[in-house]
Amino acid sequence: MEEEKQVVIGNLYDINKNIVKNLPALSEGTINSKKEIIKNFIIDTKNFYYMLLCNEKKDYTVFDFHLAGGNVKHNGTQIRCVDCLIDECLTNRGKICAIDLTKDKDAIEIWMNIDEEAFVYYFFPYDAGVIADF
Repeated sequence: MEEEKQVVIGNLYDINKNIVKNLPALSEGTINSKKEIIKNFIIDTKNFYYMLLCNEKKDYTVFDFHLAGGNVKHNGTQIRCVDCLIDECLTNRGKICAIDLTKDKDAIEIWMNIDEEAFVYYFFPYDAGVIADF
């Protein structure tokens, strides 16, 4: 009787990590087009607070729109937030390999290559996580 062999390929996250490790960084032109997706996400979700989170690295940043002009409907505020997210927060961490809206449209998924290892960051509305007015 032939022995049955089982192959373990891992979960979807592990598969994506292996793929992203070999992806090149997004070009400046592609990143600029992705900024528009992020800006529209902020306009659509209408929150004052957002979080950038990489659970695996226990790395998080909270964005406060009250400090950035305070008006979610103001186009300049979104542009400043998106520029800060991309130009200051992400590029300082590593190589940006992918930026996409999640299927459920609840977050922006950002894959990074940091020191030859892939990580996923999520940028999402965080009003429910901040107690500010009491």
